[in-house]
Amino acid sequence: MTDAHRSALRHWLSDVRESRAPSEDEGIDPCGVHWRRHAEGVLELAPVEVGGTTDRYDTSDTNDEGAARHAKGVPRDPKAPDAKIGHRYDAILSCGIHGDETAPIEIVDGILRDIADARLTLRERVLVVLGNPDAVRAGKRYLHYDLNRLFHGAHAKHAESPAVQRARELEVIVAQFFAGVDGVRRVRRHVDMHTAIRASLFQRFAVVPGTPEHPPGDAWFEALAAADIEATMRTEQPSVTFSYYTCARFGAQSCTLELGKVAPFGGNRLEDFAGIDAALRRWLSGGEMAARDDGRRLRPKRFRVAAEIVRRTDAFVLDVPDDTPNFTPYPAGTVLARDGENTYTVSHSEERIVFPNPNVANGLRAGVMVVPE
Repeated sequence: MTDAHRSALRHWLSDVRESRAPSEDEGIDPCGVHWRRHAEGVLELAPVEVGGTTDRYDTSDTNDEGAARHAKGVPRDPKAPDAKIGHRYDAILSCGIHGDETAPIEIVDGILRDIADARLTLRERVLVVLGNPDAVRAGKRYLHYDLNRLFHGAHAKHAESPAVQRARELEVIVAQFFAGVDGVRRVRRHVDMHTAIRASLFQRFAVVPGTPEHPPGDAWFEALAAADIEATMRTEQPSVTFSYYTCARFGAQSCTLELGKVAPFGGNRLEDFAGIDAALRRWLSGGEMAARDDGRRLRPKRFRVAAEIVRRTDAFVLDVPDDTPNFTPYPAGTVLARDGENTYTVSHSEERIVFPNPNVANGLRAGVMVVPE
């Protein structure tokens, strides 16, 4: 089969796992979806009647402003389909930012395969991102540096490396994507899917970033609730994660979804994530994430970030057992961390710890403390 007749959607994951570089960078899939390959593991998709992925732009600029400027320019192909018709969102669906977090990758792969097989009709313009191909092939969280600590310009503070290059590349692609192809501003939404390193009292939870300019609305929380998310944690703490970057820089409705625990390919219980899979399919096929087929309205626990525990020096100690689940509660007065003369003491009647990790580098977050909304 030639690349011209080969489904880019069906082979999205296998191309990455096999380090295959298809000869074609753009085309119309046999299922009738326009696609454009921006980089390894990164496909921009749009329905034929919507278009947007067949417009060719000069993307030689390597900064946000340059990429966005070209993306707003006049397409070279005057016969390109009109992107004003059809879709409501400029959507980003990302996974594999950490290479060993395979459940989200399998979820996205299943969605793309069903689109390719005409079992699911794509009605939105979407950028599908497999974040860290090298780490996926190695089956490791990351190889050089945690990619999810390199966004929002953080890559500029690190020595050049493949991870730094990838973060910079993804920022340029995202800027170009959100600039659009027709100058129309649509709702921007980014779902970044992960699996957790440790167990959690809530198996499926969402970190929902916001800024004073771009606070998350109730409708976004309702959409996540309908996806069987058991808990949400709202944060306005500046961050260098992928989802915070798209929220703060582009005003996107963003979230980091944590779905179960790390497992190898083929070792995930995907039925545990049927709710998020169904919600993504509703959304991408033109429906509403919040409109469950069974009509139920779920109410996950809602938390907000009260504080972050940051490791400052090599003297840092986190008084939390290694097997502590995410969202473990601690009463007021509990001393959880010591760093030289500094301590972290629980000040609310109860605080729960999320992402405890005493082994991070100095200057990085060693835990997040949340309280009920």
